[in-house]
Amino acid sequence: MTRPAGSATRRRLIDEAVRHFGKRGFDGTSLDTVASAAGVRKQTLLYYFPTKDALLEACMGEVSTRVAQALSEALAAQESNARKAETVIRAVFGLAEEWPEFPQFIREAGRMSPEVIQRFAQGLEPLRLRAIGFLQNAMGEGQIRRQDPALLLFTLYTAVVGSITEAGVLRAVVGEDRGRMALRRREEEVLAFVRSALVPSAEEPEQQAR
Repeated sequence: MTRPAGSATRRRLIDEAVRHFGKRGFDGTSLDTVASAAGVRKQTLLYYFPTKDALLEACMGEVSTRVAQALSEALAAQESNARKAETVIRAVFGLAEEWPEFPQFIREAGRMSPEVIQRFAQGLEPLRLRAIGFLQNAMGEGQIRRQDPALLLFTLYTAVVGSITEAGVLRAVVGEDRGRMALRRREEEVLAFVRSALVPSAEEPEQQAR
């Protein structure tokens, strides 16, 4: 097996595992099923991933890396600190539309042990710190409402992830094309909520002027 072929096989196994873990959960997914879906023998899967936990670990790494890449590219293209939050939201919803297995997998990962979701969060830690910095700068410039930036980031995360992993939205995403309109409507609803939460209060300009 050539190295490029081996890399492609490993990637295909991870893609199928993400899809099956998202649809059937960790306990409901067998290594035989993943191997068959990827078009290889179980022995081939075990060559790359000796256990199902090892396969899950690889899936968490892949999802975390892909999310981090999408967010990093989106943030790099947005110069305004005040619009970073909207940029993140649009990037996450865009990824959910492009890769419907992603929100399904995150939903199931959230039902596992705290250690599992913590592994996903670790891959996004540099972005979390950058996001807090963006929010603090925007607050200092009076562009968004002053509040606890870490708590605000958690609220934004909950709103976005909760929206893309909600069962009805998931069915729409993986269904017919018209389902994509439902996802986009939810995106606009979340954006409206976030804009309302971020708008500076009338007193803040006066407080900053003192």
